[in-house]
Amino acid sequence: MQNIIEKFESSIVIEKISWFIGSKIYPVVMGAYILLCYYLGWDMAMIWFMALSAIAMLLTCKDMTPVFAMFLFMNIIISLQNSPSKLGNQSNYFVEPVIYIQIIIAISACIIVLLARLGYNIYSKTFRPSPMFFGICVLSVTFLFNGAFGPEYTPRNIVYGLFLSAIYIGLFMLVSCNVPATKKTFESVAYYCCVFSVVLAIELIVAYATYDGLIVNGMVNRTKLFFGWGMYNTIGMLLCICIPGWFYLALTKKYGFLFTVGGFLNAAIIYFTFSRQSMLGAAIITVACVIWLLISIDRKERFKHLLIVVFVTAAVVVVVSLNFELIIGYLNPMIENIENGGNRIGLWQRAVENFLKAPVFGVGFYYLKDLDAGFVGLDIIPLMYHNTVLQMLGACGIVGLIAYAVHRVQTIISCFKNISVGRIYVAITLGGLLFISLFDNHMFYIFPTIVYIAFVGLLQASESKIEKTDKTEKTN
Repeated sequence: MQNIIEKFESSIVIEKISWFIGSKIYPVVMGAYILLCYYLGWDMAMIWFMALSAIAMLLTCKDMTPVFAMFLFMNIIISLQNSPSKLGNQSNYFVEPVIYIQIIIAISACIIVLLARLGYNIYSKTFRPSPMFFGICVLSVTFLFNGAFGPEYTPRNIVYGLFLSAIYIGLFMLVSCNVPATKKTFESVAYYCCVFSVVLAIELIVAYATYDGLIVNGMVNRTKLFFGWGMYNTIGMLLCICIPGWFYLALTKKYGFLFTVGGFLNAAIIYFTFSRQSMLGAAIITVACVIWLLISIDRKERFKHLLIVVFVTAAVVVVVSLNFELIIGYLNPMIENIENGGNRIGLWQRAVENFLKAPVFGVGFYYLKDLDAGFVGLDIIPLMYHNTVLQMLGACGIVGLIAYAVHRVQTIISCFKNISVGRIYVAITLGGLLFISLFDNHMFYIFPTIVYIAFVGLLQASESKIEKTDKTEKTN
């Protein structure tokens, strides 16, 4: 069997495919293709591209780092015209037999190849169970038991629990044993995030230029910021988790100050999403990244970055001072509504109330029937409590909350093992996503969950290994 695999890997065609997927061209091509298909409404073309990319990676790449690019871009593959959301066209596109049958075939093919890859990892002993893996397995079991023995337990509870469990276990295994813990890996992941943020920025700019009713009487109506794949909170969250990538490259690249500028631009554009949670998250993440940058950078390079930080800070102060009344006018409606916050308080209270109805295994993911607006538009995605901790409490009970707490403690402990620039980058990215998820459902939507567990897998992969190049080394 080993000889067959070696002959397969040494094939010229396989080597070329693997080279292209691992190159810096690949995420750029993916981003351009996704943008083209998004505006043309070619959703199935995007889905098949993702499926074929996944299969090609799993079959040809020893190093599965490029899977991070795919996981990021998977978040934005639903076009505005085919979106099932009530904020979009409420399209029936994804419930048409000719479409959902193709989706089932594409997903099934990916799962089959993924299971084969994981089977080989187990056979070749490249995957070794760790305490974090067992913690994830326990957490996944609590997903399966969401709402068990409750008043409205249905097969849908098991199905959604299976989705989450498969993502957590399968993708953690894939990343943790197929992504090498090297400086090149962290640079590649950061690069993917930068390319992804540029694509997001393009979609946001196009929205401002073309959406009717987005700007009325000089005021931005943020409810019009919808992209088929998500709303203003979604794009804000995705842009937030891209910020650390810019600052990581600022630390590791020869002309890193250019990436520092990119990081600030990434943070600035988030404020045009008018997502309160993302604006707060962007401020916290950016400050953390600046402190990390100035502490970790070489003394010779520190002055350049410090000048940029001072200039940006001064520019912000000047702009805010000169436009204070205008900015307050924009923010006032959101500030006045902050107590309600899209029914957040009511949802959090309901989570506690529902927990008390079924304290052991919770009431399940599908028990909530109101308060959450349910903008996704697909019945398979449940209404949620807009807070990761309270979601676990209400949907999975005290058993689920304890399992989540154990998982969270394990990830925190892992962050303090083998501390390096790359692992700090991963920790800040995860911390940003987790913070924003205290105000929204990101950790329980399928695509953001995939991104989350991939970064956890990278954290595990680098836990006991040393990056091959010194943290202060600069590359072209």
